[in-house]
Amino acid sequence: MGETEPWLRNVVLFLGAQSLSMFGSNIVGYSIIWYVTLKTGSSGQYALLVIASSLAMAATTIPGGVWADRYWRKALMIGADAGVAVATALLAVLMLSGFESLALIAVVLALRGLGGGIQAPAVAAALPQITPVARLLRVNSVNQALQALIQVAAPALAAVLLVYVPLGWILMVDVATAVIGVGITLLIPIPRLHRDPDRPAPEGLRGYVAHLGEAFRYALAIPGLRRTLGVAVLVLTVVIPYAQMTPVFVVRLYGTAQWKLAATEIAFSLGMVAGGVVLAAWGGLRNRMTMIMTGTITLTVMTMVMGFMPVLAAFLVVMVIQGITVPVFNTPIITAVQELIPEAMMGRVTSLLTLASVVCGPIGMAVAGPLADRLDLSWMAFACGAAGLVVLVALVVRGGPGSRLMAPD
Repeated sequence: MGETEPWLRNVVLFLGAQSLSMFGSNIVGYSIIWYVTLKTGSSGQYALLVIASSLAMAATTIPGGVWADRYWRKALMIGADAGVAVATALLAVLMLSGFESLALIAVVLALRGLGGGIQAPAVAAALPQITPVARLLRVNSVNQALQALIQVAAPALAAVLLVYVPLGWILMVDVATAVIGVGITLLIPIPRLHRDPDRPAPEGLRGYVAHLGEAFRYALAIPGLRRTLGVAVLVLTVVIPYAQMTPVFVVRLYGTAQWKLAATEIAFSLGMVAGGVVLAAWGGLRNRMTMIMTGTITLTVMTMVMGFMPVLAAFLVVMVIQGITVPVFNTPIITAVQELIPEAMMGRVTSLLTLASVVCGPIGMAVAGPLADRLDLSWMAFACGAAGLVVLVALVVRGGPGSRLMAPD
């Protein structure tokens, strides 16, 4: 027991700090978006805010991955979190002073996105530094469950606060959670990376591209990991957009009552919590690829049938199953990268995964969204799910021992 206490303490502090910071960020993120939407009623201005945050995060994700492999990850996490807190505090002060501007809100959201792009690779790369390899899947499963709980609690609290509290004071919630999160992170002994004196830090755009290309080529040289990254891109582009369009499914199939929309989000999030908890308790299969393919095939099948549920209760069951399946698909991917990629390349490879999640989903949504206004959404989901299923089955049939992802003994 004595041998496990130091790493367990560090992991608990790490997950606690990151979850608290994420909780505050999500509360503020939902509050800002809803505030602007309710005040203006403009879908164009709503899109502007979402794009400002997403593009900013995409812009810094790649350099953030390179920095996470060159510099102290603990300092990067603290610096990014503190920078976002300062920008948010500035917006809060201005709004409480009576100054409101959509352009200013968009700029602050972009700054928050820039910080997130730097922080995400550092967080993903730092976790395996303080976690024993044999415990990675369980720890990642707990992390997934915590994120799902935040997705349930943050929107609910944001909705309540927005009714009773001025937005300027709500913004201070993120500042407070960031300060506490940074304080906790200071207590965690995250090792510095050992630099190779013969390999200078990247200089200019060509230097960053060279370092990123090195990590990308290394990851693609591992057959199982190459296959896994392909599956992740497929799911993010083809399946996830329909998961994000569940409110449209509900409105078109079951009516516009707000409780129905809320029930859908809660069902999906509670499914994610359950999946993460079960995976953490179970520990998963040693063959990560079997778990990834099982989860992905289930997601595609649920996408195919989600538009044909006769009543809302049946649709909610599909949402719960999808929620349970997300950790089964996502957690082994994250764990496999942490197990197979050297520490010196971890930041860059995880930044590629982050970039895929930021970019592929919106690309799929940009195609599916406009088409859904012209075509039957249920049959579109069925066709995309079926196409994804065909690709996945072909990968399963072609898979051999070289494409497996086995957990270390």
